[in-house]
Amino acid sequence: MTNAKMTISPERWKEMDENERTWIVYDTLVTLDKRVIKLEKGGIINKSLTFAGGAIGGIVFWLGIKIWG
Repeated sequence: MTNAKMTISPERWKEMDENERTWIVYDTLVTLDKRVIKLEKGGIINKSLTFAGGAIGGIVFWLGIKIWG
């Protein structure tokens, strides 16, 4: 898994053969899967901050409806 973000121009994509394209798509999917797993395994601090952010966002949304209804 690479940590670098890879950007491929449309011209370069057109020049690639099917095998290269398939490998890039596969590598991208594996990298995304590993990143999602890492996020899902987040510690208690990450989960607590996520909950707090959601609660604050909900309160702000509710206040916005009450004020500007």
